[in-house]
Amino acid sequence: MKGEMNKLYAITDYQKAVERWKRWFKAAKASVIPALVRFAKLKEKRIDGLANHAKCPINTSRLEGYNMIKVAKRNAYGYKNDRYFFTLIRYLSLPAYDLASPKNT
Repeated sequence: MKGEMNKLYAITDYQKAVERWKRWFKAAKASVIPALVRFAKLKEKRIDGLANHAKCPINTSRLEGYNMIKVAKRNAYGYKNDRYFFTLIRYLSLPAYDLASPKNT
């Protein structure tokens, strides 16, 4: 279901998006997974916003980037070296890697 839902965000036609979201909600509510049924009922009320993504595919990634810089600025308060601040921003912009810890054997 998750993979099917992710494919819905690739649709570029509004009417097709509404139709496919309704079909997804119906399938989700027919499932026996209580969390999925609750999620479908919650999101079904917001079908217009979900389908509008087909017309205007925007997200909040840029806003999150600005917030990250604000937090870095707050953490760097008091440092007199601007180079440190810009290095900190570059460091925080690196992609995060999930390094799994070794298993205890």
